[in-house]
Amino acid sequence: MHEAIIVLGTVDIARGVRKVIVNRMNYPRLMLLLCSVFWISAGLEAGELDQQGGASRIAEQVRGSVNRMKSFTDDSALKQYAPNPQREKELRRLLPNFQITKKGTSSREERELATARLRKVRLTNSGRQTSNRVLENLSLFRRLPEIRFEVNPETYDYFLGHPDVVVSLWRAMGISSMQLQQTGPFQYKMDNSDGTKSEMFYLRRSKTTNIIYCRGEFKSPLLKKPIAGSGILCLHSKFEKQNDGTVFVRHSADVFITFPNAAIETAAKMISPVSNYISDRNFQEISLFMHTISLSMARQPSWLQQMADRLQNVHPDRRQELRQVILNNYHQNQKRLASRWNELEQPAM
Repeated sequence: MHEAIIVLGTVDIARGVRKVIVNRMNYPRLMLLLCSVFWISAGLEAGELDQQGGASRIAEQVRGSVNRMKSFTDDSALKQYAPNPQREKELRRLLPNFQITKKGTSSREERELATARLRKVRLTNSGRQTSNRVLENLSLFRRLPEIRFEVNPETYDYFLGHPDVVVSLWRAMGISSMQLQQTGPFQYKMDNSDGTKSEMFYLRRSKTTNIIYCRGEFKSPLLKKPIAGSGILCLHSKFEKQNDGTVFVRHSADVFITFPNAAIETAAKMISPVSNYISDRNFQEISLFMHTISLSMARQPSWLQQMADRLQNVHPDRRQELRQVILNNYHQNQKRLASRWNELEQPAM
């Protein structure tokens, strides 16, 4: 388990369904950014990922999912971001191993439970001071949806611990111009093309609990001027191994946001119905990307290996680390399938 102190802002790490992952985010960006550190893609047929089309087909599917993530740059985009029951139904059909088990909420009961849970987590002294400062000046709270999906645990954990690799992967795939660089242990800075800049630190880093503090200035077409803010995202993950060897993660996230003055807080609360929906949906998209990219590694690793060679603005070791994560995912899946076939071939006694 690693722990780190934080003094930063926001990581823009979300964007994707139908192709996979990131673009740009605005106000909900603080929430989304806080949501950073995960990834998704909603449009891949996760249950039957196209193995016949080859690397180019899968690469196209992944790119598509990134572009599905919503970051509003104009009013027309906002109008298109309405709830879509048909889309949800289609996702359930295409992604049998991806399920939203609980909806997002901002209820007082859930806020109190989330606050109590955060207070019980072991943090460094500085980390505790930072979290208490946010909780004592809390402006907005959101419990993001609980989502259960198939994923390789090593892949999931590696991406959570190296968000700069995810963003560099997006850039290599031509789906994002965002810059995210590691500036120290558990510390990153983000620079987005729309002028949003922020920093991010991990207050806690482990396989099952990741707590991130972010602060920065965010832009939104919903507001006339940029808004400053800070917040904490608590991601809780639980892994479940099935009888056939596949592994599912069940994760959810609590988001706590504070603004520097009452005027900004009032404006943020006015648009919270919209921003809450955006945040919930982007968290789904991020999770979808994780689900899809993990399946791609297991079934068609070659194109991802090529992407790993094209990573830029990351530590030199990251390329080899990602290649190894891809190979491990593939080999573990092959071993699982071989074991499963051996079980099926055993004569009945």
